[in-house]
Amino acid sequence: MQNQIEQLYNPLLGYVKKRVRNQEDAEDLTQDVFFKLSKSNRDGVDNLKSWVYTIAKNTITDYYRKKQLKTNSIEDDSFLDYDTIEDAGMELGKCVNSFINQLPEEYRELMTLSELKEIPQKEIAEQLDMNYVTVRSKIQRGRKKLKELFEGCCTILQGGKGSILGFQHKTDCDDQTSCS
Repeated sequence: MQNQIEQLYNPLLGYVKKRVRNQEDAEDLTQDVFFKLSKSNRDGVDNLKSWVYTIAKNTITDYYRKKQLKTNSIEDDSFLDYDTIEDAGMELGKCVNSFINQLPEEYRELMTLSELKEIPQKEIAEQLDMNYVTVRSKIQRGRKKLKELFEGCCTILQGGKGSILGFQHKTDCDDQTSCS
């Protein structure tokens, strides 16, 4: 098995290089993958190559998360400073109603019921006499459109699991006053 791992080094390094584009970082990340392999239990692993590449993919994802948090640090004065993650989310929450009102009619009512009134999607389908799958799909599309509206107006700094750490209004946004 050790020989199999050694044979994977160069292909794995190439895989990482394509995704990182920095020679030194790619080499470091590849070493991290092999370090993780040395510390892990390989019992029950049927496909070693697949397992190694899964570890590599997760290592690369972690690398970019850390890099984003370093470059977009919340201590950066360009982001509004909040005492807690909840404060930042609540501040952005003030914008939700005005952005929902900017959505096309077919999404506006569904998003109001789902996001503002927090009515479960199955209940919305019953209330509006719509197919549940249709309601679910339209709410997902409505969320995407809502996200686009937010991104058009604000730069949002998110944590690893999507939590809002901070945000900054874009200077060309017309709706800054509606969020206050």
